[in-house]
Amino acid sequence: MLVMLSVPAHAQLGALRRAAGKAVEQKAEDRTQVAMLVEPTFDATTVEITAERLDRYTAAMQRLKSQRATNRQRYEAMQAQVNSLRDSANAVENDRDQNAYSRSTTTYSECRSGVQEDADAALERRGEEMAARMQRDPVGAQKDPMVKKMLAAMQEMATAQQSGDAAAIQRAQEKMMRVTGAVTDSASLDRAAAAKCGARPLKPASIIRAEVFRARADSSLKIANELFSAGGRPQGSDVGLTDRQSSMFWERIMSWLNGMQQDALITRTFTKAEYDLLVARRGVLRSAFAGG
Repeated sequence: MLVMLSVPAHAQLGALRRAAGKAVEQKAEDRTQVAMLVEPTFDATTVEITAERLDRYTAAMQRLKSQRATNRQRYEAMQAQVNSLRDSANAVENDRDQNAYSRSTTTYSECRSGVQEDADAALERRGEEMAARMQRDPVGAQKDPMVKKMLAAMQEMATAQQSGDAAAIQRAQEKMMRVTGAVTDSASLDRAAAAKCGARPLKPASIIRAEVFRARADSSLKIANELFSAGGRPQGSDVGLTDRQSSMFWERIMSWLNGMQQDALITRTFTKAEYDLLVARRGVLRSAFAGG
């Protein structure tokens, strides 16, 4: 029995010795780092690390840490929802409907493009005919109602361009398109293509349902990603500072927690009072800022 009891006692004694040794090493390191300190300049961005400010900031970080844990649970639940929605989308998809719709839309698009090309060619011919007529008989051509409308539209466009009025330019462009009979917008092209190509193919119900599921999945994924990335640092209003001051406060504390470096000035820019306060709160800070 004595032998059995002696084993844990020796182990505990060894642990105490190691802890004491680490404490001595830490104190020696702290003394060394004090000699490396660089006096900071406090201004509208960099404020002094005081006990009161550190208390507020530590409490805010603890709240954020708790919120991140909650967000992580919600994120995982929403990821499961996203996967379920995508599975539903895959389940309702119908290869036969998809292939048939793809063929019909390809045929319609090719026909519609041909209508657009024909309309463009006709517009170019009308322009060439009008220009030739103006050259042959300028006076007579200007009596033509179509030519009059075209010249009026061109004058309106020139005036709008000189004024730099974007709305006026847009109106002049639309008027010119109407005068020339140009087919420029999708709805007009659909109307022009209806006689030759028929109506635009309708999506099968299976494709519509799949798209609805995928849209819901994308929306849920966006929310999930926002939850995952939220809660990095306290806002200035949460700690009685401006946002810039709060950000710099966070940077200074994190730089100290990550360890002083000779070539990184921010890791050493503290007053002696600030440094002593950080040393005294080291354990609390490490817990609050873990994962920050």
